[in-house]
Amino acid sequence: MPSKCLKYAACLAVSIPAIAAAQPAPPPGGPPGGMPAMPSMAETKYDAIVEVVDGRLVPSTVAVQLASLSGFAAKGLRILSSKEGVNALIVRGPASDFTLTDPAIVLSGAGTNDFLGTGAGILVRNKARFTLRGGSVETSARISPALVAAEWATVKVHDARLVANGGPLPPGYVPRIGPGMMEPPAPLGLQGTARTVLAMSNSRTYLYNTRIEAKGWGALSTDATGGDLYLEANDCTVLVTGKGYGAYADFGAHVVLNRTSVDVGSDLGIIAGKARIDLNAVRGKAGRSGVMIHSVMAFDPAETADLTVTDSTIETQGPVLLVKSANANITVTGGALKSASGVLMDVRRNDDPNATKTGGKPVPGVTLTLRSGKLTGDVLDSDPDRATTLVLDGASLEGSLRDVVLKADATGHWRARSDSTVSLAPGTPLSAIDAPAGVTVTVTGGTDRRSTVLPSGGKLTFSR
Repeated sequence: MPSKCLKYAACLAVSIPAIAAAQPAPPPGGPPGGMPAMPSMAETKYDAIVEVVDGRLVPSTVAVQLASLSGFAAKGLRILSSKEGVNALIVRGPASDFTLTDPAIVLSGAGTNDFLGTGAGILVRNKARFTLRGGSVETSARISPALVAAEWATVKVHDARLVANGGPLPPGYVPRIGPGMMEPPAPLGLQGTARTVLAMSNSRTYLYNTRIEAKGWGALSTDATGGDLYLEANDCTVLVTGKGYGAYADFGAHVVLNRTSVDVGSDLGIIAGKARIDLNAVRGKAGRSGVMIHSVMAFDPAETADLTVTDSTIETQGPVLLVKSANANITVTGGALKSASGVLMDVRRNDDPNATKTGGKPVPGVTLTLRSGKLTGDVLDSDPDRATTLVLDGASLEGSLRDVVLKADATGHWRARSDSTVSLAPGTPLSAIDAPAGVTVTVTGGTDRRSTVLPSGGKLTFSR
């Protein structure tokens, strides 16, 4: 290690040769769709350079040789490792409350299973509390997250840099979904082999003024949530090069981005099933969609995702909102949403073979509520299994609507920019509808009204 390492009170320089190890096959059985059952962290043997258990350093780790490194804190820790499956730091146990200040952690050895956190830079689990202040954690190998929070852990990160670069897949790797997977599920259309921050099993993670970087796959990810998981980023910078997402909310997760800048190659956010994302004063650019919502392998076809977008500025190449065979409640308040494709929201059938099937049962459908703002973009529904409702609550929209239920209050306003087909929710005034000359709006639903000319010269017609 460089001599400057000696300036720090606690300085650990570890260089371990890389080793080759076969990726273990996932355990048999598990949920529908062939996904294997989750392995247990408690039964997993970890290889940690520094380990803290219930507020005490584990004697078998080399860190115990450093008198200035306690079971409660360390400053200026330097760790460099190329060993496969190694963790730079593990903090676990309900009596642990550990603070790490200004570390420089660099791992280049592959992980073995990121659902277990084997090979993560930092793993916090089993009700431990952990705080990172400053410094950086960078990994450059497959399924090697910079940070994993799991098993009711509470993690806080301030003014740091977290990076997952990923690495090559091993020869003969067979794609899979679930524990042991080394790349995103193929139907997501993503690339990459590592997630930067991975939150699981009822953990609580808070990031402040931190830079989160990934090469593909994802920056802020949730998985195997346990049903009650929370992940929050405040005043952060999220950068994903290649085809990857900024934030993923899996079933049972609540992900919040406040005043955060996001620049990603694919989706700013993804919601899977009954989960929630809140975007507050977010500034984002996405190479594909703003937020994609889908439902896969669910037992309940009525499960519904929640998304709120407040005072955010988001620019996308594809639809700002993409809903694929899923139910969703989406609320947009203020801000500016812009798509190069011209589509604000696209509701379509998911071509993923694991997409949740309705079985002919009625489902809640999709509701997009626009409040106190002026937006431009089309809202399109081609999903045969669910209805889409657009609610204009003191907001205005200019764009085409296709097979959408329109609900507007007295101050809501929609101006069609090409031929559109809608049905009207009870109480929606016809005065909420307008279109320029040459554009026809067809209202379906059993009305006997005659065609009329709209204020801007378009045509309003009625069809049973």
